[in-house]
Amino acid sequence: FMKQVITQSLKLAMAGVLLLPAMASAQCELFKSEVWEVKDYSEAVSVHSDSVRTYAEIAGYADTFSTARENARIAQKYAGEAQAAAHEAVTLAADAQYYAEVCGIDAVITNSIEAESRAIDARDFADVAMSNAKKASAARKLGDVHYHMRKSLNAAREAQKSATAAVYAASDAHYSCTHDDAPSTGKGE
Repeated sequence: FMKQVITQSLKLAMAGVLLLPAMASAQCELFKSEVWEVKDYSEAVSVHSDSVRTYAEIAGYADTFSTARENARIAQKYAGEAQAAAHEAVTLAADAQYYAEVCGIDAVITNSIEAESRAIDARDFADVAMSNAKKASAARKLGDVHYHMRKSLNAAREAQKSATAAVYAASDAHYSCTHDDAPSTGKGE
């Protein structure tokens, strides 16, 4: 009876050892999927922030209240889209960070941390851009529209820079997850 228990235990242990590479590979596929979405959402932040910049600049320097207010409303629309994409990128970056740790390759972990950090920066700047775009859209004086649109313009510029940095870091993290020569535990160099 004891011999059967030991044999059964050894079979289960061997099955577990044989499944480790498949589990590590599956974790890396999840990581690659998550980090690629971070890249996609960060690209969206960059594109929408560029649109915010265009309309915020027009509104921030317009000579009439109606032109300033109209462009402030358009800037607010794009700021909202940039903000939503930035929040999604941060959520996905946190998930990707978990899978990066499971992957275990140093370059993957480092680039994932960088992507998450830059996505957080982009989100924070997108929040400022949106807040000021809202205030500009609701302003009743041309000077207030100008003031808030210029603040929104500067924040959108910084959001775009951070989002672009997140795109590069996410891409680097994605392509760093290779496991071609990694041991069966998924840990690599």
